[in-house]
Amino acid sequence: MTDNNPELGFPDAPQGENDPLMGAPRGRDWKGMTPRGSSPRGADLEGNLAKDGKQQGHRNGWNIVFGWMKYTFGPAMLFMIVSILFMVGYHQNPRLLLGLATFLVLALLSDAWYIYSARNKLTMRVLGFSACTAAVFFGGLVGTSLHLDKLVDYWPYYQKRHYTNVAPDELASAHADASVLVFMEGTRPDGSRYAGYSRYGSIYCVAPIAVDASKVEGEEATSSVVQYWAIGKNCCGGHQGFACDDAQNEYARSGLVMSTKEDDNALFGGVLSSNDMAYYEKAVLMSLTEFDLSSPPERMFVRFVADIETARMAYWGAAWWSWGKLQLIWLPAWMFAGAMAVLVGIGDPDDDSRYHAHIVDFKQSVLLKANHYM
Repeated sequence: MTDNNPELGFPDAPQGENDPLMGAPRGRDWKGMTPRGSSPRGADLEGNLAKDGKQQGHRNGWNIVFGWMKYTFGPAMLFMIVSILFMVGYHQNPRLLLGLATFLVLALLSDAWYIYSARNKLTMRVLGFSACTAAVFFGGLVGTSLHLDKLVDYWPYYQKRHYTNVAPDELASAHADASVLVFMEGTRPDGSRYAGYSRYGSIYCVAPIAVDASKVEGEEATSSVVQYWAIGKNCCGGHQGFACDDAQNEYARSGLVMSTKEDDNALFGGVLSSNDMAYYEKAVLMSLTEFDLSSPPERMFVRFVADIETARMAYWGAAWWSWGKLQLIWLPAWMFAGAMAVLVGIGDPDDDSRYHAHIVDFKQSVLLKANHYM
């Protein structure tokens, strides 16, 4: 029989599973019941709290970062995809692309308006849908602009005809469907009768294409009727005369035909693209007046080059280079939109993403960690 008399050093204690001799309490290490090999319970609790606070703060902090990335790179990716589609697809079916873009813009706007009306306040999702709407709209504008400025003369190479051994006095109207003209030997731009029209800091240069006077005799080389004109920008004047592309290369005979903007290409001409062809026309009028020349309304403008493929691929490279720069220019706008969406979510305790609770927990975790080290 066990004596539970306190005077004998046997205090009263419950029997059974909580008896230190029978076993440790459930969920607790038996070593924790003795001071040997263990830390005080208060210190252990403080360490656990600090550890939990660190994990909670890390988790909540990354939730906010991932939310910002979602609302930043979502519109950025949409802008990138739409701009590419318009840049490389506008020449094939512009009306289909315009219809799809219009549908997406209206759908995204209706979603944003529906959420705003239901909540009766500006929310993170409203800003997200609005940013996506802007991405589709401006992506279409950027892609169309790149097509009209950089690629409008790239695509006709496969869509129109190529003519060889073209005499400079042949009617331009007979080659209205041309994308490439290879002139007869001895043909080159006449640098003695060039003209330059200055506009917005650029000089638009033109020169009549004729048979080189050193190759033939008579007045054929200096015909007063000009069917074909070599053009270029900022490449004439001074001692160099007309030096656009390969005009001064005696082996160059090819002309890459410049397209006039018609039909769907003319829809945004002068707004989303430069109006270069109109300025070349003015330069032609200057040359006609100065040198007493004439030229039919069907006259053709070409880039006089030695290698057609190299000149053509330069359009492709310039288009992608401009596209990359525009993506970087627009990226801060999408970053700002993502930051605004997160800030609105933090200020809205009713938001499903619980950014308000995340930021509160994050602040508490930081304070707890700072208090632990102080």
